[in-house]
Amino acid sequence: MEDPILFWNAVALECNRRDHTGVVAARNQRGPTLSSRAMAIVHIAIHDAYILARAGLGTPVAANDPYLPAAARPAFSHPGGGGPATSASAVAAAASVTLLNLYPALSALVDDAFSAFCEMWGADAAGHRFGSAVAQNLLALRRGDGAEPDPDFAIADHMDSAAYGRHREDPLNGGQGFLGTRYGFVRPFAISTFHPLAAHPNIGTPAYATHQDEVYRKGAAATSPVVTRTPEETAIGVYWAYDGVKDIGTPPRLYNQVIRAIAIGKALTTEQYARLFMLVNVTMGDAGILAWFYKYHYDLWRPIVGIREYDASMGPAATTGANALDPACDPFWRPLGAPKTNVIDEPVRSFTPPFPAYPSGHATFGAASLHAARLYLQSIGKATIAADGSDDLGFQLVSDELNGKSIDPDDTVRVRHLRSFTGLHEAIFENAVSRVFLGVHWRFDGTTGTDAASMLAAGDNIGGVPLGMAIAEDLAGAANIRPTPASVKPPPLDATP
Repeated sequence: MEDPILFWNAVALECNRRDHTGVVAARNQRGPTLSSRAMAIVHIAIHDAYILARAGLGTPVAANDPYLPAAARPAFSHPGGGGPATSASAVAAAASVTLLNLYPALSALVDDAFSAFCEMWGADAAGHRFGSAVAQNLLALRRGDGAEPDPDFAIADHMDSAAYGRHREDPLNGGQGFLGTRYGFVRPFAISTFHPLAAHPNIGTPAYATHQDEVYRKGAAATSPVVTRTPEETAIGVYWAYDGVKDIGTPPRLYNQVIRAIAIGKALTTEQYARLFMLVNVTMGDAGILAWFYKYHYDLWRPIVGIREYDASMGPAATTGANALDPACDPFWRPLGAPKTNVIDEPVRSFTPPFPAYPSGHATFGAASLHAARLYLQSIGKATIAADGSDDLGFQLVSDELNGKSIDPDDTVRVRHLRSFTGLHEAIFENAVSRVFLGVHWRFDGTTGTDAASMLAAGDNIGGVPLGMAIAEDLAGAANIRPTPASVKPPPLDATP
């Protein structure tokens, strides 16, 4: 029988995929922000239902091991003494209740999964009641956290600034709006402090010019005369994309797929699976909140605007004309773009995501989740992190973007590509720089490193990689993963982070 945690993790990932495949409902979890929050809630519920049910059956558990505060933990008793089906039923109930709440349009999928699970493990009424209570108490705890609904996607006119260097809509995709302008003020899940993020290189400095020249050439559209991107770099950009498109979903789904590829080969116990996937997804939940706070705090333009309007005579902020453009300005530049995978009936077949560049959400989510996995697996003797920061968690994975079935924006079927990594440190780096090869991010949005080694050695706190790793280390260093204290809040908007 499939492990209960792996089973329901797979169901949650399928909800993410289908939620981005044409199903529309007011409470579905679209985009990287809400989907990371949803995955955190589901995996906290799964973890606590399993841990507390086992404790109720006589397996010792640390007093503060569950995420739920003591006052929110339902009492548990089993008239028949219980057995393996009891804790499994608690997990199934906790997962299905949270998923039904978060993905109401996918109720048939969740109901079918619940029925299939009960056929494998059996149904235990007491376990089911307990798991349902755990889920309801957790949902009550997160209610009013500021995440739902997210009304700011299309109404944040104040973010459509004409100021030089500020984020504006992708000019090739008019009307896309702004995702998550207030998401950075959502109540965090478990961080002990609101981790700082250094400012990006100033526009016009030599460091900025180096990064601009890189994305200008490496991220340009395939038809551009300036493009120098190699086929492998194109493959890397597409491999890690997961930009909320049809049949693919969002980055949190991909990083869970990576963790599954590693964890299944480690012969973990059910409790270890529960702990691992809770840590990974809670870390991502907080990574989304902090990344989106800093995105709208720094409000940096994306390459599609920054390259086309680099000269002071360009764009809505221009007040002085010029007869000679700055050599770094190309008003006709187009990026390769985040691919609209599996979409064949739209004239625009790539896009720049609808939120500011710095820091990269991909880099923050990826570093947070994969570093959280590294730290936890090392803590239980299943991995080694060397003094230089590299690790031995090698894996191979076929991305859904390159699975031999997905459709490229030019309406051709993409080739299947099995990609191999010697450790998660390599994946953290490649995931971050992949966005440069699509032309949707500056390299410093993720890391100033030029390879995995220099990324790990960088001490500048610039980009999503150091931010994500700091969040993972915060949670790994905690004695227990508990709700973030109310005193932990974003820094004032007029303060330097």
